[in-house]
Order: sequence, then structure tokens, then C-alpha cells
Amino acid sequence: MPASAAPLVVCDHVSVTLSGRPALIDCTFRLDRGQTYLVLGPNGSGKSTLLRLLRGDIWPDADGMGQRLFFPTENTGRPSPLGVRHRLGLVSPERARALKRLGGHLEAAACILAGARDSLYLQGRASAAENRRVVDLLTRLELTHLAETPVAALSNGQLRAVLLARALMREPLALFLDEFLDGLDAEASAIAGRATRAAAATGTALVITSHRPQGLPVDAARAIVLTAGRLVDSGPAKAVLTRYLAAHDSAVAPLPAPISPPAQMPLPEVACPSANLPLVVLENASVILDERVVLDGVSLTVRPGEHLALVGANGSGKTTLLRLIAGLYHPAMGGSVERPGLAAPEGLTDLREIRKRIGMVSFELEAEYEKELTGLELVLSGFAASIGLYDTPTEAALATARRWLDSLGVADLADRRLGALSAGQTRRLFLARAMVAKPRLLLLDEPFAGLDTDSRREALATVSTLARTGVTVLAAVHDTGDIIPEIRIIRRLDHGRLLPAKPA
Repeated sequence: MPASAAPLVVCDHVSVTLSGRPALIDCTFRLDRGQTYLVLGPNGSGKSTLLRLLRGDIWPDADGMGQRLFFPTENTGRPSPLGVRHRLGLVSPERARALKRLGGHLEAAACILAGARDSLYLQGRASAAENRRVVDLLTRLELTHLAETPVAALSNGQLRAVLLARALMREPLALFLDEFLDGLDAEASAIAGRATRAAAATGTALVITSHRPQGLPVDAARAIVLTAGRLVDSGPAKAVLTRYLAAHDSAVAPLPAPISPPAQMPLPEVACPSANLPLVVLENASVILDERVVLDGVSLTVRPGEHLALVGANGSGKTTLLRLIAGLYHPAMGGSVERPGLAAPEGLTDLREIRKRIGMVSFELEAEYEKELTGLELVLSGFAASIGLYDTPTEAALATARRWLDSLGVADLADRRLGALSAGQTRRLFLARAMVAKPRLLLLDEPFAGLDTDSRREALATVSTLARTGVTVLAAVHDTGDIIPEIRIIRRLDHGRLLPAKPA
């Protein structure tokens, strides 16, 4: 980098310990004003921790070995982020989960406006300039139609765009984008790309993390690679990307069909005594959220073994449809949802009991969990399909939960708290949670988003095996590469309407 470049944040031999475990080890990193950096590495490598460290959300270890300095002005470095953190924007899965949990009732425009003060709620009256900037950002990010939509009703991609607009309210010195492109459709990715490029053109520094380097910006950018908390490579982005892909060539390798199951995977042994009964039947089902029609007259029958993929743009209604099937939403008057194959043979009528036969993985579900829960407690909550753990688990339940943790390669996360985990680690725990109660129906909402190459392949193999052993899979995906070979039917949602079926 040029000797005259002005520093913004400098970390010199810094380490970070979270929940008693090293998250970053002896990290030296310098971010200059106006610089673009790519941060690569697998799940749990320390990418999210680095962004939180650079923004000042967490402190380095007080071990006397290193230091972190912020530069509010070009020549004055200090250890405290005060005076500069409000102009360091962060967009991350953790931020999105927190906003859904704490600010779900806020309208999108109000959420963006509060970003000017770096707070959840706007403190005091907004200035005319702040109001004008909200309108400008809503227009630039093509969010005007969502201005009055509550955060809780936004899709994952829409929420990501709102968080970006919120960060841009402060005319940031730096934008930290954590797995930002994961789960965005092509249109949303293009809009977000234009917005971040425009910010960079005005001198905003960008730090973008990813475990899937395809599609990342490389022009005039540098990159680093993290592995197990250590910085193992750095340099010009194109050179680092080339080396990273060479070391992770499976990132672009096609997946086999059928996919081999992970070793020692605890097969569910699902037995459906009423195989002729459809699991779910929707008739003319609509869902209205905050006076807005999100699903419009959807009719769908899900039969045992008829695995299905849902595709569609951000905000098309995929997540809402899955939540409707799971009983978390209810149809408007004139529509119906029946679950005969899930209620049989006992003739269950209590929806709470029926939900125990449905495994679910979704961002919305992740957002409802408190960060203090451990990985093992999260997985155990799947037995009761509850948000959190409220009963003392049996020895059999503990053994089953630990087998699924082993199968998905996250046994080492059993005692770690959710707040200290990466998005990819969290997603694998929720896959384990979905499977512990031996579900008949598995609802997956972007289940492989946030997973690195190896974790994605293992998760795909797990779901593929489950589909062949009696679990019916219904998956909402953006990336068609995330459709397992057993899925033979694809249904597209367009503005809440379900289009006719086509073969996979």
C-alpha cells in the first residue's frame, strides 16, 4: 500500500478470546481510508470476529502483546472507538437477527432513519437533511415500496438491504459487510453492488467477508485469508483469490448425485403409518401481514416422498409459505391448511404436537433465539419444537443430540454460546436441531446460506440422505446448486402467487 495512505483502524499483534476460546490469534491488520479488503476463510475462522474488532464492538485481549488503534483524524491514533464507531457501518447476520428480535415492529424507513444516530430508535426529532437522506437511500436501493413495512415482515434479502441503507445513513468512513451476498437474489445483489461501489467511490473503505469467493469484487482490492483465527495469507485480491481457490478447488466442483451420506450419520428411521395421506394440503391460502398480501391464494399438496424446491426473488413469499405450512402463520378467511399425514395415525389436533413432526431451518427461527443458549441446548430444543430449552433432557435425548452434533461436524460447539458463533456454525446447529425429533417433513429456508464449501457439502449430503430414508424435504433456495438430487419438482413464487409446477 502507498506510504502516504491514511490509516483508519490498525491492529498490531491482537488476539481476541470469546467464551474462553481463542477467536483471533496474533492478528496484524491495517485498514486505510478508502481501501477495499476481502476477508476469506471457512466457518469459524474468525471473519465475523475481525469485523466486530475493527468496528470497536469487542475489545482485544488485555494480554500486553498487541494493540488496536482508531484514527478519527489522519495523525491521531487511540485505543477507544468513541468518536469514530458511529461512522463505521456493519451489516451482518448477527445484526439482522438482533434487529428482527428487538425491532421487528419498526417500519423499514424508521429503522433506516435511526441509523443516523447509530441507535435502534430515533432519539429526538429527525432533521430535514436526515429525512432527505432516507428518501434518497430508499430510492437508490429500490426500497421505496417497503418504507412502511415492519422489519418483521421483511424477507432476508430485503432486511439485508435495509441494514445497508441504515449503515449508509451515517455517510460511513467504512462499511463492514459480513457474508453480505449470501442469500441475495441476482437483482438484489446487483442493487447492493451498485450502492457499495458508489460508497467506495466517495472514499468509504469496504471490508467484505466471504467463504465463497465467486462474485466478489477484486478491482483495486486487497485480501486476507483467516484459518482457525490466524491470518495465513494476504496480498492483492486477485493473487489471494487464486491461491484460495487452488486450496479449495471443491468450491467449484459439481456435487455428485446421489450424494454420499456423512459417516456415522444417525438415520431417522422415519415410519409414516399413513403413507397414502398427504402431509400438508393448502387450499386457496392467503397470508396478510400488516395489511399487505404476502401470499395470494396458494394451493399446494405435499405428499410423502414428493420432495419440492421453492424458488423466487427476495420478498416473493417463500419464507411466509414455509411458516404457513409449519403453523407459525394462519391463512386468511377463505383459505385452509390441513396436515392429515402429520396428524395420523393418532389423529392429532394440537398444533404444538404436530409441529414436533416438522423440522425447520430458517433465518427467522435463528433470530428468535437468545445468544446465551449453548449449542447443545439449541439442538435439544428441537425435541419439543420450542424456542429455547424448558425441560430437563433425558439421557436418550442427550445421546441423540450429541450424535447429530457429531454428524454435522459441530460437536465442539456443544458448550459454546450462540453469541460467540459464526453464521455458518449457527446454521449447522439449527440443522441438527431440525433432525433430533425424527421429523416427517423438513422445511428448509436457505439452509446452506452461510456455509463454507466443506460444511455445505456435508449438509447437502445429510439432507440428501434424509430424503432417501423417509423424510420429505421442502426447501426454499436462491442458488439452484443447493437443490438436492432427490428433489424432482420446482415451484416458483412470484409476488405471493405460486406458479405451475415444473420438473427439477
